[in-house]
Amino acid sequence: MKTRNIIAILAALPLVAGFIGCKSDEETGAKPAKEILIVEGGNEIVLRSGDSIMSVPITADCAWTVESFESADGGFDGMLSVQPTRGNGNGALVISTNQNRGVQPRLATITLTSDGGLKQIISLRQTSGDPTMSISERSVDFAAAPDAAKQLVIASNNGWTIDMPSGVNWVHLNKTKGSAGSETVDITVDKLNNDMARATKLNVLYGTSSAQVIVRQDGMNSANISLDVNTDQIYMEAQGGEQMLRVSSNSIWRAFVPSSAQSWLHIEPATGAGDGEIHVWCEPHHDAERDRLTLIVLVAGTQNPKQRDVLVQQSAGNEEDYHREPWEDDNHDPHLSRKH
Repeated sequence: MKTRNIIAILAALPLVAGFIGCKSDEETGAKPAKEILIVEGGNEIVLRSGDSIMSVPITADCAWTVESFESADGGFDGMLSVQPTRGNGNGALVISTNQNRGVQPRLATITLTSDGGLKQIISLRQTSGDPTMSISERSVDFAAAPDAAKQLVIASNNGWTIDMPSGVNWVHLNKTKGSAGSETVDITVDKLNNDMARATKLNVLYGTSSAQVIVRQDGMNSANISLDVNTDQIYMEAQGGEQMLRVSSNSIWRAFVPSSAQSWLHIEPATGAGDGEIHVWCEPHHDAERDRLTLIVLVAGTQNPKQRDVLVQQSAGNEEDYHREPWEDDNHDPHLSRKH
């Protein structure tokens, strides 16, 4: 019995010594060294836009765990991998993902925690890809009489410009340049006073690439085009003269003089839009035997054109009119030409 008690006492001595040693450390104020957990390069990691694998060194004197990694904006769509998820002491994180084809960077966070409770939060950013762009509309259509602007929403990861074709002055943009991100461009067009539709192409340039936007405008309904003149006949004296022809229209119109009469009958202007006036004047007529006759032809529209004809008649010449001096003519107009 005595021998058994002595063995039990000897077996318990190391455990007592251990308890005494821990108590001694606490009484003397001894503390364990502070943990070190450092991510090389700081707490931000930047990945390229292409398929990317990056190794990030970690300096530590403790065990650590990748507590979580998650996409801050949902942009990675689950295509983000961080390995290993646990380490002890110095090591490295291997981060891999797929290519970023979007127009915006992708963001995520990685949280590392030591066994002693030290925490490091790392921001992860993957740059956007090669210059890319999305445009809300590739074809913008307007009526002949537009009532509002149309909008383009341009999203790009690069700066962009809109190149307006030379000579196109009926399309108007509130901006022709933009930077990375999403921007809205207002497009307006002038009222179209014709039944012929028109179109043009806008080139959106970004990086070394480009995209096209077609702007179309419908012509007027031909049935709605109007054209009228204040008279259907103009009479001129032999010595020449001038009159004003008044045009009423809601469209673009054109006036023509036959080539056979262009030497003595003149009009100005020969084109117009909406209501307007045409100055008509004749050269003196020297033929005493017969009158001169011709037409001024006015046309509006192209699909089903409206036409108005105005007869121009100039009386035959009187020989004695061509021997009088200008001051002998009570109706002399210095702006009219006459032969003597």
